[in-house]
Amino acid sequence: MISIPDLSALVKESIPDAEVEILDKTGMKDHFIIHVTSATFEPMDLMARHRAVQAVLNPAMQDGRVHAAEIKTAVPA
Repeated sequence: MISIPDLSALVKESIPDAEVEILDKTGMKDHFIIHVTSATFEPMDLMARHRAVQAVLNPAMQDGRVHAAEIKTAVPA
């Protein structure tokens, strides 16, 4: 399990300009919808954006703090 603030901080460590919105899908603190908006994503296609966020989440997924994550990404308007 991981708290939403800790998960948000984890993302922001690797993507400092990120605006992060997280929803706990099940209330069990291990299944999340994570929406990350960052200018860093501008030159990337959708798959590259998702891979970048997935790379950030991998340690938490490997140690069991995160079981599942639905990733949504965007660039600032």
